Amino acid sequence: MKRIVFLGPPGCGKGTQSKLLVDNNNFTQLSTGDLLRDETSKTDSKLGEKVRNLMESGELVPDEIVIDIIVKKVKEFKKKSLIFDGFPRNLNQAVVLDESLKSVSIELDNAIFFEINFDILKERIEKRIKESENINQRKDDNIETLINRIEVYKSSTLPIVDYYDKKGILKKVSGIKKIEEVYEEILKIIS
Repeated sequence: MKRIVFLGPPGCGKGTQSKLLVDNNNFTQLSTGDLLRDETSKTDSKLGEKVRNLMESGELVPDEIVIDIIVKKVKEFKKKSLIFDGFPRNLNQAVVLDESLKSVSIELDNAIFFEINFDILKERIEKRIKESENINQRKDDNIETLINRIEVYKSSTLPIVDYYDKKGILKKVSGIKKIEEVYEEILKIIS
């Protein structure tokens, strides 16, 4: 079993690479974004409404909410290879994730950081927004929210890179290469 974390700004390719590992390598993806969007789709959920308001404004969902959801899923999929996509998003979450995994005798094998230039990232997101207009467009896919998400990423998520580097499990991949090339890099890292 492999347990890996994907780190990188919104739109860098984490979700695309997660899908490839799920489809081709028998991984289970724990995507915080998907788990939170699932919660927001529950019409009778006060928690879902709170999460929806935070996500639509580009704010991070409080740690205690995210951690509870993730820990439940980790226990559910203990015997599977896991990809944590979009989690952890801050240093506290990284530490709590490590502690939670240890409590069920699991450790992370790798933290894979997607390096990408922010100008290229902005172009990618603008293209995704334009292509998805009127067709299943995520409510958090707009330029204002993107700019806020990138700023939140820089201040909250980027420090995790140092944390995993000091633990000796950080690996870097280029987020600007072709999808297949990034996938091959990831396969080399996890094999």
